[in-house]
Amino acid sequence: MAKKKKSRRKVEPQFERRLKTIAEREPPEPDYDFDDGEDDYEPPPRARRAAKGGDDAGKPQRSWPYVLALLFAWGIIGGGVFFSRWISELPDTRGLLAQGPSHDITILDVHGHQIARRGLTHGTMVDVSSLPSYVPNAFIAIEDRRFRDHFGLDPIGLGRAAFENMIAGHVMQGGSTLTQQLAKNLFLDPKRTFERKLQEAFLALYLESRYSKDQILTLYLNRVYFGDGMTGIEAAAEGFFGKPAAQLTLPEAAMLAGSVKAPTRYNPVFHPDASVARGAVVLRAMEDAGYITDGQREAAQATRPRVVRNTATDGSGYFADWVVDQIGDYVGSISEPVVVRTTFDLATQEKAERAVAQNFAFYGTKLHARQAALVAMTPDGAIRAMVGGRAYGKSPYNRAVSAMRQPGSAFKPFLYLTAFEHGHKPSDIMNDGPVNIRGWKPQNYEGHFEGEMTLTHAFAKSSNVVAAQLIMEVGPKAVARTAHRLGIKSSLLAVPSLALGSSAVTPLELTSAYAPFANGGDAVIPYGIESIATRKGKLIWERKGSGRGRVMSALNAAEVVGMMTEVVSTGTGKAARLDERPSAGKTGTTQDFHDAWFVGFTADLVTGVWVGNDDNSSMVHSTGGVLPAHVFHTFMEDAEKGLPVKPLPALAAMPVAEEPPDTAPTPVSGEKPPATIEDILNRLAGTGTQSSVTPP
Repeated sequence: MAKKKKSRRKVEPQFERRLKTIAEREPPEPDYDFDDGEDDYEPPPRARRAAKGGDDAGKPQRSWPYVLALLFAWGIIGGGVFFSRWISELPDTRGLLAQGPSHDITILDVHGHQIARRGLTHGTMVDVSSLPSYVPNAFIAIEDRRFRDHFGLDPIGLGRAAFENMIAGHVMQGGSTLTQQLAKNLFLDPKRTFERKLQEAFLALYLESRYSKDQILTLYLNRVYFGDGMTGIEAAAEGFFGKPAAQLTLPEAAMLAGSVKAPTRYNPVFHPDASVARGAVVLRAMEDAGYITDGQREAAQATRPRVVRNTATDGSGYFADWVVDQIGDYVGSISEPVVVRTTFDLATQEKAERAVAQNFAFYGTKLHARQAALVAMTPDGAIRAMVGGRAYGKSPYNRAVSAMRQPGSAFKPFLYLTAFEHGHKPSDIMNDGPVNIRGWKPQNYEGHFEGEMTLTHAFAKSSNVVAAQLIMEVGPKAVARTAHRLGIKSSLLAVPSLALGSSAVTPLELTSAYAPFANGGDAVIPYGIESIATRKGKLIWERKGSGRGRVMSALNAAEVVGMMTEVVSTGTGKAARLDERPSAGKTGTTQDFHDAWFVGFTADLVTGVWVGNDDNSSMVHSTGGVLPAHVFHTFMEDAEKGLPVKPLPALAAMPVAEEPPDTAPTPVSGEKPPATIEDILNRLAGTGTQSSVTPP
């Protein structure tokens, strides 16, 4: 039988008709071969079910391997996109070995004694090949013994560390390699997150692929932090031992390598015994690793390195940090070593730290007080001492400069000055009784009222009720303007509670705002830098000029200062009173005892003391008249020992008559300032002897 010819009929497209949807189209005619007129083609089961209208009718025919392969392909694409984006966010590792400008900064106190030396980071790069072999080997032995064998990550070291930690029940060893530590120091923040560890591991692999082991060691030794503001082996060698890194001895190298684990705890200057003991651990590790012999270890342990003794105290770091942060504002970027001469006095600083430590040892635990700040400056604003916390090594956060805390009643001198500029006198009588100011009902700390009293007595007693009445008379905005005029920089909310110190300030700015009372009426700009010069002696910047000029009349200065003397004589600050020297000041305590203050002065120093807790938790009835006043008294008695006794300038230099400055409001018509200092003191005389009262 002849075969039928295949159909080759061509169907022309019909453009004038709309295209049918897939569901509307006819299935194409099968192109099968027929030989005898009988259809011997048998479709597969899926096709037979589709022809009968079964479950697979109209569905595309796909196998599971095909689906899995498709999903795998899309996973590869998606993972590649994510990984590429993650890679693009990693830092550039090119040019790490390039030399950079020196940031070597030597900071000297007012007598030329070295406070600190900061910098050398990104300065002259000390190549590992220029160092004695035992210097890099000391770091390898104690930090990463398999450094020259691994590829950036050390699975064996990780496993060993995990096993040791499991046996001990706590973390004793870390598994990070020197390369991982370098990656972290160069590029990453110290947060312990999975993403950060992943980036650290990848960067370690990348660094190993681009740099040799010696180059990685060079980078590590020049970027590792040794504490006390010193970064890099050269800075540490000069700072601790007074020599370049190439001249380090074996015991000195061991001490430096050992300090990396805990730079503060093993600081050769402040903790020499702990540093030597840690160095002995490094020497034993070097012997175990085969870098030194038993005899070399014994000889090194028998030799105690001579550490360069800075005259600086541990707490001097707060001031050094503050100075370094300002240098760029004065001279911009620096490209060579500089020497900064400051107003700081290391002897005064030591006395400030001792006063804080002694009084906290006696009162701190009882009062649940854990932190303190102290600022001492001359009446013209030169910083002599700065305590930013109880232990710089444990917490370099500078509370003296950065902590924003409510001043409480220590803010009241600005209120009373405003009241005097609006016509009030220290002898004016006001009622210490219940008041209601738009729903605000201020209370005194004692919980009762005393009735009529002079403003001098109200100030010494720190009456909140009288302060509330005064601010409603003169206006919160006027009080805020006065505080800003005298030196407060922070924003002040002009509300009635401002009278009680409801707006936060820093210890530095509050202390500097008391300076006009101490010097008789001139506002100051607190400063710590006198000059900046290159190490070769070329002067780059020198301080010129003084403060901001007169901000109150001599009369008003004398009136406020006179009341401040009553605070330390008979009022809330009696614990701060100095035995043989005229002094004045004001206490301050915030609600629920979150903050306690005493800010006071003599003719030589203005000192502010804050006590509290970083988490703002309450102390136990710790008022400004207790711990802060005692710290002030201890410090000032020690700091002014041997100095001639001088009267307070505001009370000693009162002119016969005076025109008020342009910055002060015009006095009430008809009011005449007293002609002599005796007249002022008579006006200040309020009620008789008063009992000691704790401020609110």
